[in-house]
Amino acid sequence: MHNIPYCPNSECSTNNSEEESKPEFRKRGFGKNYQSEKIQRYQCKTCWHVFNINTFHIDYYTHKKICYKSLVDSLVSSSGIRDMARQFKCKPKAIQNRIDRLARKASALTAQIVNSINLNEDLVADGLESFIYSQFFPTNINILIGQRSQFLYFFNAFYFHRKGRMTDWQKERAKEVYRNAQFEEKAPSKAFKQLLDVVADLLDNSTKETLTLDTDENTIYRYQFKKHERMGNVQHRTTNSQKKRNSQNKLFSCNYLDRETRKDMAEHGRETTQFGRNMNNSMNRFSVYTFWHNFKKPYRINKWKNGKEIEYKTHAEAAGISRGLAAEIGNRLFDDSRIHFFTVKHQLNSFQAALWKKELMNPVNPGPV
Repeated sequence: MHNIPYCPNSECSTNNSEEESKPEFRKRGFGKNYQSEKIQRYQCKTCWHVFNINTFHIDYYTHKKICYKSLVDSLVSSSGIRDMARQFKCKPKAIQNRIDRLARKASALTAQIVNSINLNEDLVADGLESFIYSQFFPTNINILIGQRSQFLYFFNAFYFHRKGRMTDWQKERAKEVYRNAQFEEKAPSKAFKQLLDVVADLLDNSTKETLTLDTDENTIYRYQFKKHERMGNVQHRTTNSQKKRNSQNKLFSCNYLDRETRKDMAEHGRETTQFGRNMNNSMNRFSVYTFWHNFKKPYRINKWKNGKEIEYKTHAEAAGISRGLAAEIGNRLFDDSRIHFFTVKHQLNSFQAALWKKELMNPVNPGPV
């Protein structure tokens, strides 16, 4: 019999893999998948729920298998959804479906690490600006990143009204577009407060007594920091966003990730023709990209310093995560296992939980991509 970790029925008392009592199952005939392969079925002896072994497989309920490693390689090298669909000879919806599956695993694995990490560096927070659906709906992706390691600890996103100068035609078009649009009230303040909650949790789980948080001079950042109840041991340091964006800048880590994201992801390039139409799908793609950035991308491309070869390491290792654990977590993204929501929901923050269930708010009539 296969090693079944838990009952997939969310209402069953044995569905939590952390329970001491091991659930019991019995064989219940066979079924077939879409490739007409014979699949063993099982029944839980606690709730009598019937399922097959593919329930725990990442390709559960799929018609076509796609190489996930090749999919991620394409995603982080500025390929669009339709470009990947042509490459893998399937529909764009199938590509986004596989990215959604990877994104859920990436969220669960990242949450597992972030909730247990011993923070040993200061943090930097800033916003990466893009747009969703049309340029009348700019988005701001708040990112919280390690100052030294460039390890991304947290991100969330929201969209807002278009700002800046507009022509008369654009003003009329904006009125028409916004007539049926939906916006979350006080989204910038809520998003940054959520980020500060993560900062406080990271400090609580760390041996550090004090922490410095670097941001730009955004008035929302300053107001929410002063208002937050758990920022007593956190120093807020601001830097003018007009300063030169080099390695001496206090916001270098966020500027670095901003640059890399625009280089690696087609939908976030400047004035791009490939842009996100759906907030949930866009953030799932960003979730996979940030996981790759944390656990797969080299911390520094240049392996030589003072004539000596530097040992290869990832951003996760630079953040203090052991080499073995970082490699294990990075490789788990591409294994066959499927992570159920009810087994990790206590580890996810509110944004990750909403993204997992694809409950993020969208503009008017969002498209599928």
